[in-house]
Order: sequence, then structure tokens, then C-alpha cells
Amino acid sequence: MDNKTSLWKIRKILTEKSDGWLDFDNNNDIENHILRSLGESIISRVKKDSIKIKIDDYDTGSQHEVTFGYNHESDTYYIGSLWRLKELAAGDEIGLFYDPISKNLCFSVLKQAKSCLIKK
Repeated sequence: MDNKTSLWKIRKILTEKSDGWLDFDNNNDIENHILRSLGESIISRVKKDSIKIKIDDYDTGSQHEVTFGYNHESDTYYIGSLWRLKELAAGDEIGLFYDPISKNLCFSVLKQAKSCLIKK
């Protein structure tokens, strides 16, 4: 396993239903690998109201502010705006981890979905 693969504590393959927001099915992963690093008080705060967090884009070296929240209806955490910041598509695999040195969430496109276009 190379370093790029081993860094990413949370991996997600995007689906059509992810359109615009990244919903995470495994709340334990989000709480253990991201929220716990931010502090225990953040878990209860995020469950009450969404917050703005900084996210580092490992692919471009840029930093963005995104919405991080909790959807009570679906019982899932979500991150907003990533689809708009990057040209993401259904089938792309993304990775996330919390960097304790920069104190930011880090993001990368680990695999891009294959194009449906066939060249003749």
C-alpha cells in the first residue's frame, strides 16, 4: 500500500444521490477519524447546527471553506460544496483525513471514474 492510499482514513465512492453534498453512511468513521480530532464538543455542536470548516485539497494545494453538518432525517454527516469546488462525477473515489499539524480536514480524488466516451 502506498502513502497516498494509506493516508486516507475515510474513503467514499460518489453516487448520483451524492449530488452537491457528500453524505457519509458510517457515522463512526466520521466521529473517530475527524470529529474526535476536532474535540468532543464539536460532535454535539455539529449535530445541532452545521459549521464551516477549512478543507485542504491535496490535489491542487488549495484550501476551501465548506459546510460540515448532520442530517437528522437520514442520520448521516455531510460535507457541502465539494462537488462544486472540483469536477467530481459519480463513480469517483475520494479520500478524507484529519491532519493534526495543519488542524484541517484533507481531501483528495483517489480514483476518477472511467469516461463513458469511446474513441473511434
